[in-house]
Amino acid sequence: MISNKKILIIKHGALGDIFMSFKAIKSISNCYSNITICSTNSGFKALKMLDVKFEKIFDNRGNLYETFLVLKKIISKKFDIVIDLQNSKRSSMYLCFLKIFCSSELNGTSFFANKRYIKKNLNEHVTKGLENQLKMINVLSPKKTITPSKSKSNHVVIIPGSSLKGKHKRWPILNFIELMNYLAQKKITSYVIGGKDEKDIVTLIPNNKYIINLINKSPWDKVKKISLKSKIIISNDTSAMHYISNLDVPVIALMNDDIYAIRNSPRSISSVVLKNKNVKNISLKKVINEVNKFI
Repeated sequence: MISNKKILIIKHGALGDIFMSFKAIKSISNCYSNITICSTNSGFKALKMLDVKFEKIFDNRGNLYETFLVLKKIISKKFDIVIDLQNSKRSSMYLCFLKIFCSSELNGTSFFANKRYIKKNLNEHVTKGLENQLKMINVLSPKKTITPSKSKSNHVVIIPGSSLKGKHKRWPILNFIELMNYLAQKKITSYVIGGKDEKDIVTLIPNNKYIINLINKSPWDKVKKISLKSKIIISNDTSAMHYISNLDVPVIALMNDDIYAIRNSPRSISSVVLKNKNVKNISLKKVINEVNKFI
């Protein structure tokens, strides 16, 4: 049932965080039609890929005065419900301010939320936590429906890089290259995607008709088109992995064995996490054995 109540969603964060909030935002849009999102410039670039209509409040996390202007604008809008999907120290302070100066219903994990979700399981997946949080305001996730499997092309998608800050999350590029060559021998094409932060590996990718190097040439619309037809995605822990997981495409995620291997693992059907205390120590043989289940 669609309600015309005025809803504000607060969502900042890195690209991967934004992508992991997509399902929650879609659930909110199924219940409410009058939605505003408070985010950053980079956040809105990601959010435009959602099939959701919303107004914007830009919050580029500047100085104290700029933050005050953002809060003043939020108060002036007189939102019925403010939903904090960021759940950070910064957004908690926003809720504190809003609790004093407006009468909005506040939803989040913050102490200042009057519709507060308290995690019982600290290892809870990010998307599951947001789902449980939204239940506090009677926003429920739609039930998954089983759709006929789409015909797949004879290719895979490989994501061998990461952000510069996330270099410690990278499986060795030489292992990825061996994997690509193994797939090429089987006449399976590897689409290798990445962004500007992967310039250090772009020249290492083999020149082969079965290996398509799209590093720094893979905008999100192209990633979506290729991924939807892919047999499997093999990826480090990156924002692209989270984006593709939202497409319900199976992912083999190569991750360090830490809390993020639980909280940030891909949630798409048939996805697998291969993990080790040090991601670099995941064996090539183990990855190939898993890939063979899909090709």
